Amino acid sequence: MQRKKLVFFAGLDPAVSTRPAFMAYHFASVAHGSGLESEVRLAGDAVEILKDEGVPDPQYNKRLLNYMNEAVESGLFVSV
Repeated sequence: MQRKKLVFFAGLDPAVSTRPAFMAYHFASVAHGSGLESEVRLAGDAVEILKDEGVPDPQYNKRLLNYMNEAVESGLFVSV
């Protein structure tokens, strides 16, 4: 049986919108939690989200921060 990896991609600067990164982390986390091989792939300005204070307005973006922390804890692969 051939297995495939689900790759969820984000490329938009989080200062413009955090939605693409949020959706990539959300879907990759759900897939990973279901036992499917998945990855979050950040490209271009989206990598800014990984820097200290890279998530604008942390109070408003708590769910994104939770997904990012859970990804690290669960072993979800994040590539840049």
